[in-house]
Amino acid sequence: MNSLWSLSGSSSGSTWVLAAVFAAAALGFAVLALIGMRAAAGYRRRFDAEVGSRLRRAFVFVDSGRLLGVGAVLASATASAAILVSGNVLAGVAAALACGLLPRLLLRRLRRRREGRFRDQVPDLIGLVAGGLRAGNGLSQALAQAAAEIPPPAGQELQLLLREQHLGASLERCLTSLEVRMPLEETRLLVAALRIGAATGGSVAGALDSLAETTRRKIALEGRIRALTAQGRLQALVMGLLPFALAGVLFAIDPASMRALFGTGIGLAVCSFVLVSQAAGIYLIRRIVAIEV
Repeated sequence: MNSLWSLSGSSSGSTWVLAAVFAAAALGFAVLALIGMRAAAGYRRRFDAEVGSRLRRAFVFVDSGRLLGVGAVLASATASAAILVSGNVLAGVAAALACGLLPRLLLRRLRRRREGRFRDQVPDLIGLVAGGLRAGNGLSQALAQAAAEIPPPAGQELQLLLREQHLGASLERCLTSLEVRMPLEETRLLVAALRIGAATGGSVAGALDSLAETTRRKIALEGRIRALTAQGRLQALVMGLLPFALAGVLFAIDPASMRALFGTGIGLAVCSFVLVSQAAGIYLIRRIVAIEV
């Protein structure tokens, strides 16, 4: 009788222990889920604020929430494929993190592309403004005429400047906003010339003509330098893509050896060393071919 009582007591105690463990695990999971939801909400707000602002400044009207969703789906798919191919969870995490950087890299690419187009239009823009001033128009009228004649992105930037001025902002503040949106040396020179003209009230058409000619020559010289250094940039691109292409070929030929490369500590260390070396080599090549004018 005593043995039955002790057996039932021990089973009851085990049940209570299991229940307590289950409750603790459920509570821990709930806490982690709550922390994850708050972190995701915070990341969503930061993403909307940062990426949305960059999209609007680049005149790319895409919903940042939709862009975040596409990035999450792409990161999940890439991480799953990496785990299936390599059999290593760390490779999947690395692939997901790499995909998470794609939206910002794409935005940076779009931003630089827009700035490059604006920079190529600066000489024509300066010439249009100088022609308007020479015709007897005021600075605002000359800017409006140039905005109507020049195509985007310079036309969009001038229209935004004029719209800010119509809303009550001073010309100085509008020019400062243009300089912030387009942080280029040519934009700073143009803004400085317009500020001097607006402050002194004199004609700056001659100075703008000289600035347009100088800018045009500088852009032509930089284009020639880019053509001469194209081989070096191509070498950097080939050097950066060659290890990944070679890894894909070797994985198709001998997948067992490649899984050992991605699934062991020594293999991951070798991969990390290769990536760091590749990044350093690409950086050095780009520094060598980047010639300042």
